[in-house]
Amino acid sequence: MPGEFYIKGKKEKVDLSQVLAELDQLGVTSDAIKTATDKLAGEAPGTGSTTADWQTAESDVISLGADGTRHKLHSLLLSIHNLVGTVITVRLYTKVKGVERKVYEQAFDATTDPPGLWIVNGTVGIHDILRVTLQSNNAADNGQVVDYDHMLEAM
Repeated sequence: MPGEFYIKGKKEKVDLSQVLAELDQLGVTSDAIKTATDKLAGEAPGTGSTTADWQTAESDVISLGADGTRHKLHSLLLSIHNLVGTVITVRLYTKVKGVERKVYEQAFDATTDPPGLWIVNGTVGIHDILRVTLQSNNAADNGQVVDYDHMLEAM
């Protein structure tokens, strides 16, 4: 009958109120399960752009995550299509035992490398802010726009 549930392979009905009472006793609620499974969809993709004097000094492009909050970073892309420098250096910083440290550095050439750079192309867990910076060796890059795109998932 519709609305009735049976134990697989038996004629015995499942008492839904008993199942809910047992879940409640375990401290599990449908809201807690829904909250946990909703995280699997990830957050909305983040996109934007930053304008800075890239050659004058290393400048922040974006900061991802939050202090004390766990995230999975699935993807981080930067676009250097507006830049002309032959040494475009991308750096990532995060806290290691409470002190911000450089954890990644790579140089690119805006005249020969692709305009879109896939900086993170696999999942990495972060539990603090991940600061992304860029620096150019060409003064013509000062005041230019650098676009970014990222995918985060709350844990």
